[in-house]
Amino acid sequence: MELASTRIPDYLICMRKEGQDKGEADFRDGLRFLKRHRPDLAVRSFRASVAACPASCSAELSARLYWLTVALFRLDQSDLALKSLASAQKLRPRGWARDMYRRWINDYGMPRRVTPELDDFYAFYSIHIGAYLGRKERPRFDSVNEKDAVMRIVLDSWLALSRSGRLACLGTGDKLRLLKDWRVPFPSFGLGAGDCSPIVQVDFRAQRKLNGDDRCNCGSGLPYRQCCGRTSSLRELSCE
Repeated sequence: MELASTRIPDYLICMRKEGQDKGEADFRDGLRFLKRHRPDLAVRSFRASVAACPASCSAELSARLYWLTVALFRLDQSDLALKSLASAQKLRPRGWARDMYRRWINDYGMPRRVTPELDDFYAFYSIHIGAYLGRKERPRFDSVNEKDAVMRIVLDSWLALSRSGRLACLGTGDKLRLLKDWRVPFPSFGLGAGDCSPIVQVDFRAQRKLNGDDRCNCGSGLPYRQCCGRTSSLRELSCE
């Protein structure tokens, strides 16, 4: 009669090689806080456990990021939760974090909205508000009036784009290029004089520009626009 398998999980082997199970107490505290319906305390513990986990222990790090994602979702912080989940699924491309990630994201790598039109709008909004704030010495609005004016300009530009009909029948990669290239006439107040040229992503192995529909060169197997080139929400940008 054969004995049942007693194979030690890979992440425990990794931890033993590192010499100690760093952050395990914080991780267990996080699970306990979730069970007690205290996601606010769970987030704090899970973040500490992630910070303590060696980068070489990818399976365990992915698990801790996954549970951090769960706690953030329970706090209704979906943008930050997706940022955590994006990191978790890169570490375990064939795990449950990848399955969860594919269910919750849209084609831009952002939280899935009710309709494809809303997906397009939120991508446009994040791209251009992020570009505006990125040109300032401090990446934030200086007044309520400035914020209202900029948001109104972005909304008017979106309405002009959507009414033009140019988004119709385009694939997501072509849509993303159009959203980024669409001119938004921002006011000049508060903006620095730095170079605002977009960063060009390159596949050095293929020696060509990396497009959104290309497979991401990090090895995840996902399209670039859903992985390393995903469109970050403003909440994510403000917390980096």
